[in-house]
Amino acid sequence: MSAVPDLATMRLLLRQGRWPALLSLGLLLVALLLLGIEPGLAMIAAGLLLLSVAAGIAQIYHAWRVELDASLLQLLRDEGLEGDAAARRTDQLLHDSGLRRASPDVPLRGWDARWAGMRRLLLRQYLLTAMQFALLVLAVLWPQT
Repeated sequence: MSAVPDLATMRLLLRQGRWPALLSLGLLLVALLLLGIEPGLAMIAAGLLLLSVAAGIAQIYHAWRVELDASLLQLLRDEGLEGDAAARRTDQLLHDSGLRRASPDVPLRGWDARWAGMRRLLLRQYLLTAMQFALLVLAVLWPQT
């Protein structure tokens, strides 16, 4: 049995990045709102809110990448591609769109490396959302003196 799941399973797991993306967007809006309407915000609390906004922006990038990977996997499923043919098609699409700078002559990466990268992006997305939440809570609870 292979350690790499099939394309449908990979896509379903990557779709789990939708809820942290929505949560993060809400947290980002709250942080921006607090920065804009709170007149006597302590310097440290304002810094924590700014860090929360930065984590939210980084999370948006990771959410975009995770959604891109999920969409590519759906495209590969729709085209009926598997294995090396699917990897070549993915590299071709990324190269044609300008998202992959490597030349087409570069040796083909296996799905195990691709899957590890996809999982890493999804994990970072979750961690950034958790960090964003923690920073926002700290900023709200910080004493306003």
